[in-house]
Amino acid sequence: MVGEIQAPSMPPHTRGVYLKHSIRGAADLAIVGVAVIATSNGGCCRNVRIVLGAVAPTPMRARNAEEALEGKEIDDALIEKAAQAAADESRPITDVRGSADYRKEMVKVFTRWAIRGVIPKEETVNETTHIIQRGEK
Repeated sequence: MVGEIQAPSMPPHTRGVYLKHSIRGAADLAIVGVAVIATSNGGCCRNVRIVLGAVAPTPMRARNAEEALEGKEIDDALIEKAAQAAADESRPITDVRGSADYRKEMVKVFTRWAIRGVIPKEETVNETTHIIQRGEK
């Protein structure tokens, strides 16, 4: 039996976002899941980690997408480059929840949203979208 798990503290200015795309809500299996954690201070990203779920046999790191952001000032073009890299790295299958092509496109969209979620608004060079919450129009 596990009695305790200890994890090191995250550096200051570190934020994380997990986004899940599913049909029936939180209890449903994911069509796509994207987790992003990064340390951002003054618009520059460090310690970037991007993990994709439901688009490979096991959860996977999107290392090329991480490298696209690491140590750089974040703007729309860089976010788009990282989102595309994550989609390119994913290896989804077609099943009852969605086609491989649909899942790749959703990786791109959800990675874009998640990156925006870890960068404080005042630190982005030109932000044009926001995360749409369930029920929001």
